[in-house]
Amino acid sequence: MRWRVMETLEARMRDGVRLVLDRFDPVGPSLTASVILLHGLSSNAQLWWPVARLLSEQGVCSYTVDQRGHGRSGGAGSPMGIAESADDLLTVVKSISPSEPLAVVGQSWGASVALHYGAVAADKPEVRPYVVGLVDGGFQAMGRAFPSREDALKELRPAEIDGRPIEELDAFFRRRYEDWDPEILLAARAGFHVDSAGLAYRRLAVSDHMVILSDLLDYEPHIDAGRLRSKLLLIPALAGSPEADEAKTEAAGRLLAEAPNQGWLRPIMGDHDLHAQYPERIAEIIFESLSA
Repeated sequence: MRWRVMETLEARMRDGVRLVLDRFDPVGPSLTASVILLHGLSSNAQLWWPVARLLSEQGVCSYTVDQRGHGRSGGAGSPMGIAESADDLLTVVKSISPSEPLAVVGQSWGASVALHYGAVAADKPEVRPYVVGLVDGGFQAMGRAFPSREDALKELRPAEIDGRPIEELDAFFRRRYEDWDPEILLAARAGFHVDSAGLAYRRLAVSDHMVILSDLLDYEPHIDAGRLRSKLLLIPALAGSPEADEAKTEAAGRLLAEAPNQGWLRPIMGDHDLHAQYPERIAEIIFESLSA
């Protein structure tokens, strides 16, 4: 299956940075609803394309966004973090004027951006989402999971792979996404640019990655959850380890209890990239939350 982007748009942020987003118009009976889908750290919008297309077929106008410094968007070396990305999203929402109800759904780091956006927009009815969705991210304070900040930054630093032949990365992606839809391989490759010699380089530089990661370690999701006026949708990825899965589900449940309007907890057994592994299931859950 190939996912057809209806229209690729650009939006200028308040500091002049250009963000690229894709719009998938409803191709079936319209639900008169919209969803904005946010990727994780060092990822890109294309991993959300399957979900966006499936939602469009159910009547939901869907947008995927390459966040600041990622994918096709600009902003390399600019200030980056959860607050900056939430502010970017506020600008995007104002520029596209999405139909309501609106869902803002993020995966991994993008989940933290979605949650913070929901808190920032809580007192702004014109841009406030009906649903804030977190896909395997944003459930708990990440920095508390490590003995020290230095340990976290060292353990979570991405591998130095710039300058490797693209064939090596393609082989890694084939192993990583074995038995997934082949389109996901193209989406993974979109996180890199390839020079004339066939060498691949991250679109998000490691230095920018570390700036975002350092900011993420300071993020306290429970504070933002308590500020929400949106419903909260939590989709943890379970790995088959009873102790770890129970801890993650409990953390998500505690966050849900903080949200004044509550919402839904929908754990799924699968990969951290649930949206790419099981797009049909993720689209179904998002659709159900918008229809509730």
